[in-house]
Amino acid sequence: MDELKNIIAKNLAEYRKQAHLTQQELADKINYSDKAVSKWERAEGVPDIYVLDALAKLYGITVNDFLCEHTQVPPKVKTKSFWAKRWLITLLSVGLVFLIATVVMVIWLLVDPAKTPVVAKYAYLIALPAAFIVGLVFACLWGKLWQRCIVTSGLIWSLCLLIHLLLYNTQSNAWLIYLIGAVLQVLVVLWYVLAFLIRRTRNAKK
Repeated sequence: MDELKNIIAKNLAEYRKQAHLTQQELADKINYSDKAVSKWERAEGVPDIYVLDALAKLYGITVNDFLCEHTQVPPKVKTKSFWAKRWLITLLSVGLVFLIATVVMVIWLLVDPAKTPVVAKYAYLIALPAAFIVGLVFACLWGKLWQRCIVTSGLIWSLCLLIHLLLYNTQSNAWLIYLIGAVLQVLVVLWYVLAFLIRRTRNAKK
């Protein structure tokens, strides 16, 4: 067990240095304290599997790379390219939503050119919350807590805008939908604060 702890500690330190991160910078990225990172690298403790998985994703390696003793230089971390690829995938997915909206709009207008203003307006209005939904999926998979909070907020207000404009001509009080949005926004912020405090308490205990 001590031998495995030493191997993990050595690999943790090596990969962090390859990524050009200080212990404090790494701690900030994974929402842990620098004391915890230092403890792991001194083999005085071992991060749980969830932390190892988060670090593996951060460095663009596998969890197994932390557990193996490397006779040669460990695989190089791919932090910048790794995150760049994730951002690119996210942006391409969001862009695909607007591409679909554009294709639908063009086809519709070719069939019925008289409805150009209406179709042009609502095609992109519907695409906006759809894009935020796609962004939220990727934020939950890869993003940080504050990024999820921002994307969720964008989804709430884009839905409110869409519903308001859809009801604008039939309901004089359509603006009341924003009150629901405000309440949801408060709940999202409270959720973010609660989740942050839970993580901070858990990290302090470790």
